[in-house]
Amino acid sequence: MPSFLLTAILIANMVFAGIIVFVERKRPLAALVWLMLLLFLPVVGFLLYLFFGQKLLTRRKFRLKQEDDLRLNQLIADQHRQLAWFQARSPEGDADYLGLARMNLIQASAPITLGNEVMFFIEGLDKFIQLCADIRQAQRFIHVEYFIWRDDFLGRHLVEELTAKAREGVEIRVIIDDWGCKLTPDSLFQPLKAAGGKVFRFLPITLKFVFNANYRNHRKIVVIDGSIGYIGGMNVGMEYLGQRPQHSPWRDTHLRIVGPAVASLEARFLMDYFYVSGEEVGLGERYLPSNVLRPGQVPIQIVASGPDSTEQHVKQGYIKMINSATESILIQTPYLVPDDSLLEAIKIAIFSGVDVKIMLPGIPDKKIVYNVTMSYAGELLEAGARIFLYNGFLHSKAIVVDSRYLSIGTANMDMRSFVLNFEVNAFIYDPKKACEYEVIFEQDLANSRELLRGEYYSRGLWRKFTESVCRLFAPVM
Repeated sequence: MPSFLLTAILIANMVFAGIIVFVERKRPLAALVWLMLLLFLPVVGFLLYLFFGQKLLTRRKFRLKQEDDLRLNQLIADQHRQLAWFQARSPEGDADYLGLARMNLIQASAPITLGNEVMFFIEGLDKFIQLCADIRQAQRFIHVEYFIWRDDFLGRHLVEELTAKAREGVEIRVIIDDWGCKLTPDSLFQPLKAAGGKVFRFLPITLKFVFNANYRNHRKIVVIDGSIGYIGGMNVGMEYLGQRPQHSPWRDTHLRIVGPAVASLEARFLMDYFYVSGEEVGLGERYLPSNVLRPGQVPIQIVASGPDSTEQHVKQGYIKMINSATESILIQTPYLVPDDSLLEAIKIAIFSGVDVKIMLPGIPDKKIVYNVTMSYAGELLEAGARIFLYNGFLHSKAIVVDSRYLSIGTANMDMRSFVLNFEVNAFIYDPKKACEYEVIFEQDLANSRELLRGEYYSRGLWRKFTESVCRLFAPVM
């Protein structure tokens, strides 16, 4: 490498070090990792920080998105009145999750909606059969947002279903994440566009916007006619139907919601749509009707978070749930890379006598992240948690507390979901639904094996070394 180029990189590294410490004010541990990379691997550290570490080139963009979101969010129903309704109908013993609901309302601007009906899907085939059936019944609009949309049989079939409705005059709007769909050609959506549908990529990674790579839209939302909504972990691809042999069986969780909470999903979609398209779709009766049916009895909050948020709303919701637990905590996550606050919250719950069960994949899809996951799993195992490894790939993101309330959505229990990704979760305050999902968890235990301390302690030296090295990079994952 020419000496002048190396000198330029070293100077840039010094500038980046100053930015890390004095401008971006990253978490101390994350800042330390980046500083070590810049110091000991000058060229590699320079490139990694430029593409995955810095926030200066996206800060203004996300601040503008946050301002637009706040402006559009003002048009959602009167939040404080909804809190009064929820408080009036909540038993005295539900004060703990009333506090969670209040926090989500005040901090995350998440309206509380009553009268919802919720259905769990744990099989991808069942979810997509129902989704296609709902799409065929659409009369006014269908809004779709996915992180991954494969160009495979399922991806093409869903495009065909949407194209057919577009030809009938139904409004179709689609958002896909550019990184998640990097191998998905635009030609896949050409029939839909030709029929009048609109398709946009979220934060496209081009030469001009190459620094977008680290910030991904991990949300999975479908809204049909403002009355039916979908949210959860399943993307569009054959692997979500269990058709990837190396990760089979694939276990995931998705929700179908009917009721007022769908308006919150719709508002979230329209905020993202305005950001990617510049088209400010009216938030009137057509898209956020006030006369939505209330077919059930389930209170729900839809909570979103992302790099455009000043706080980590979903993570704070998880911590609030864990801190309020007195009996049991059930967790399912494909990746376990908690920060210190979440890790300590789980440990404190364990030390307080709460029965903590954590279910992780038995088959990894990302080796480095899995090594970090197993390192944290071992630490929690030593603290007294029970760790279970699912016999396949577990992609479900769920937490149930005290058989009373739960959260399911797109956010993994890792720092990428909390800090870098755009995520959305449903917080469900209903003991019946909590117990229903506990039964599902128990069924999953039958297809899992418990990781015992003896097995964990007896793993080889190379594996221990690999886990320890990978964990050093946890703050920047």
